[in-house]
Amino acid sequence: MQADLIIINGNVITMDEKKPRAEAVAVKDGLITYVGKTKDALSWKSKETEIRDVSGKTVMPGFIESHMHPTHYGLNLLEIDCRPESAPTIHAILQKIKELAARIPKGEWIRGWGWDDSKLKEGRIPTRWELDQAAPNHPVVLKRTCNHMVVVNSLALAISDITKETNQPVGGHIERDDETAEPTGLLQEKAQGMVAAPEYDLEEMEKGMKLAQQDFVKWGITTVHDMATQNLELALYQQMLSKKQLKVRVRPWIWAIDQNGWKGLLEEVVALGIRSGFGNNMLRIQGVKYMLDGSVGGRTAAVAQPYEKDEKLGILYNDVDEIAPLFKQSLEAGLRVAVHGIGERAIEVALKAFEIAAKHLPIQRMRNRIEHCALPTENQLERMKQLELIAASSIGFLYHIGDSYLTNLGKERMNRVYPHRSFRDYGIIAPGNSDLPVTGGNPFTGIYAAITRKSITGQVLDEIQNISLDEALRAYTTDAAYSSWEEDLIGALQPSAHADMIILSHDPYEISPEQLLNIEVEQTFIGGQAVFSKESETVKG
Repeated sequence: MQADLIIINGNVITMDEKKPRAEAVAVKDGLITYVGKTKDALSWKSKETEIRDVSGKTVMPGFIESHMHPTHYGLNLLEIDCRPESAPTIHAILQKIKELAARIPKGEWIRGWGWDDSKLKEGRIPTRWELDQAAPNHPVVLKRTCNHMVVVNSLALAISDITKETNQPVGGHIERDDETAEPTGLLQEKAQGMVAAPEYDLEEMEKGMKLAQQDFVKWGITTVHDMATQNLELALYQQMLSKKQLKVRVRPWIWAIDQNGWKGLLEEVVALGIRSGFGNNMLRIQGVKYMLDGSVGGRTAAVAQPYEKDEKLGILYNDVDEIAPLFKQSLEAGLRVAVHGIGERAIEVALKAFEIAAKHLPIQRMRNRIEHCALPTENQLERMKQLELIAASSIGFLYHIGDSYLTNLGKERMNRVYPHRSFRDYGIIAPGNSDLPVTGGNPFTGIYAAITRKSITGQVLDEIQNISLDEALRAYTTDAAYSSWEEDLIGALQPSAHADMIILSHDPYEISPEQLLNIEVEQTFIGGQAVFSKESETVKG
């Protein structure tokens, strides 16, 4: 009956339906031992117990980011920041490139990330020739915010042997000038994998991941799902775990097949006999990840009807005959499947592949997932429910890039984009996510968007798919925990769960939806250990 830590006099939002509110939490050996009244929690006190009186502050479970790319975000923090808030014009991007080119040796690659043509003042994509002017002696590659396309300069094209004679890759597109057929520098989807930029090494990845973790705990994120884990990522997580440098729980989804320049590991994982659930409380394998289409922002998601003022239907990576055997192989090996499907055509391929597998295997209880799941039809929602699939919904997109969705899809389709009300009505579990670094990682922006259906500019995108505050918070806590079979361990403050907690500046239930964006995380705990304090702006460890 001795606790290591007792938090008292709190406004505790447990997210546990059996006991939704409490005053105190007691922790022993990283696990919650008691949730309830302050006077009862103090019965766990010993001479060594740390007592934290939070004086009425709101305490909640740590947030779970159910779909992100932690190492990619970390490496981006080492690159040129081309996000609109940092570089709102093409000129600003070019100036950053020019300044870096003046500081580094000729021939060294220049990388950048985060540009968004829909938010650039010029309203268009930079060209190879503009990048040439900024850095004629350095190969340049800049990733769009969606990670589904890059723009490169002439030297990068030459090093990568991409010319006007180069054939279009299957599942990708090399944009060409209408008159000369010369590549413009824009490479979409699988064409990105043709760029011959050197890979980052483990040391660089560790440096980036340490920076990324600082942001995660500041945002109150205590568990992250890595949706594109490759061999170096897995090596990095194990190395950081052994050095006690992992500050958040990591849930890797291993990249299954060769796509977008990333090597697939399905055969190796199956041969090794690794199954979903392998690992420990800090690092646990979830399954394998596939990708079927692109992004709405880049107009490469495989939609059923053409994009607004366009004839294009996006890019579909694989058909059912190609993907279904791979799903079946994965599932038979005990590996859960997560598949990127944004447009209706991609979701349809995913569903048909799961339905084929279901004829041979009891997949309904595996908690397989469709990632993003932006535009499911009513028929597809019904089939998702029958298959007990999880919709790992990127609701954070509505806040950060919702305006481009409205432009590209039109008002009618916006009424069913990331349809959280429909997910709820059909009984489909739908954890929310940001797909960081595609959009910003603060969970409160996704929670706000789920409730208000408003974008960053204040534009109301639709008034049909709104959900309640409680439902939105569950999307980042209990629903996200369910998606990794950990609903008894994370996502709620309950006995025997990990003591992953955050202390907030405001009670989200006591303020207006507009004020949710102003909530700050004041402290973050992982397993009862403080890893972030707003007061001193420090990330410990």
